[in-house]
Amino acid sequence: MNESGSGKKCPCCSGAGVNAAGIHPTAVIEPGALIGSGVTIGPFTVIERDVEIGDGSVVGSHVVLGEGTRIGKNCRIFKGAAIGLEPQDKKYAGEKTLTIIGDGTVLREFVTVNRGTNASGETRIGSNCWIMAYCHIAHDCVLGDGVTASNSMALAGHVTVGNFVTIGGVVAVHQFVRIGDYAMIGAMAKLVTDIVPYALTGTDPLRVVSFNKIGLERRGFSADQVSNIKRAYKILFREDLKLNDALSKLETEFPESAEVKNIICFVKASERGFLRMEN
Repeated sequence: MNESGSGKKCPCCSGAGVNAAGIHPTAVIEPGALIGSGVTIGPFTVIERDVEIGDGSVVGSHVVLGEGTRIGKNCRIFKGAAIGLEPQDKKYAGEKTLTIIGDGTVLREFVTVNRGTNASGETRIGSNCWIMAYCHIAHDCVLGDGVTASNSMALAGHVTVGNFVTIGGVVAVHQFVRIGDYAMIGAMAKLVTDIVPYALTGTDPLRVVSFNKIGLERRGFSADQVSNIKRAYKILFREDLKLNDALSKLETEFPESAEVKNIICFVKASERGFLRMEN
């Protein structure tokens, strides 16, 4: 990586227009920013100090990357995004925290991601995520790998999103809510409780409709894995068992299933309760 020292572009760059390093001359790059090889930075973008951008990433025009931001390799950040700025949390007192974006992740137009607070020290988005326009990801959120978020999703602080989750448009998620791996959240939902792994949710009213069968099959889950999850959902949601009895039955019937163990561990760790099926 090259370290900026000029306030506008890496000192190794020269010439008018977009230079050999792909940095537009109107971009403002504060001293201490580290820019990887093959990075493109568009016009009027601001890169604050202590920012790192991995090799091959593309940062569009009018983007702001705040102090403590770490952008992985081969990411794309589109026009107007504001990544790693101070959290919208009155308890934040200027402590040094991070915003971490994994390799291959795409942040579309006007996405906002706030950096962490001293509660966890970071906000983190995994690799190969696709975050569409106007989404907001608040302080101390953690998103796994392969997350797809449709336009105007809003996550409050401390939300946890598992791997390969798909979230529909205009979804609002309350602080501290957890969304399990491979879940699919329907559009226009307001989530105030946890969503168990593999769930498919619907609205009017908000509920778990089923498990995300098509999504699992597309991700290469075997017929046996899908069958185990289907049976686990029936025990958890349809057999009118008390929660502890349902969990005990799952542990007894599926001692070797990693997918069912994922459901069990998630439910046991839930502090807000989890969304149920409508009877």
